[in-house]
Amino acid sequence: MTREIVTSENREKYIQEKLEKKGGRAKKGGELAESNQFHYKGGQFLPTTSAEPGKWKVGNKWVKSGKELTEPGKIENSPTPFSKAIFPALREYFNQEDGKFTKVREGIRDYDGKPITEETKIRFRIGQNENKREHTYKELMDEYNKGNRWVHLDFDEPTLTKK
Repeated sequence: MTREIVTSENREKYIQEKLEKKGGRAKKGGELAESNQFHYKGGQFLPTTSAEPGKWKVGNKWVKSGKELTEPGKIENSPTPFSKAIFPALREYFNQEDGKFTKVREGIRDYDGKPITEETKIRFRIGQNENKREHTYKELMDEYNKGNRWVHLDFDEPTLTKK
């Protein structure tokens, strides 16, 4: 395997060729990416996959990033399509004081009529896909009170960005 020698004279050409091979960046004024046929603004990195921007596949289902309520009155974009906000899971069941969750509200029960406690387990899901891991409400409450707003989900199904 031959190795290319990069000098000050051919450096710019070498960098440009490498960027074009990896997808590179969109031309000034924008362009359609060959891989997924979506428009990208000038200077944006072009994808090398066929996935829609911000969209991934779990098993055979496409998922995409969305917006969720992360604090009272605050809606944010999820960092990945495999992230779920903690706040919606806790807000109905726990009391809040000074922006932190404190304890379970009295008389709260789940859909089966069982009382909800800090040790009750919850499993997040995206569409038909369930997270591998269960969380207790106590774990979620502690994470939220530390300042974390998102839980990252892992699935048994493979997650892909290509068709």
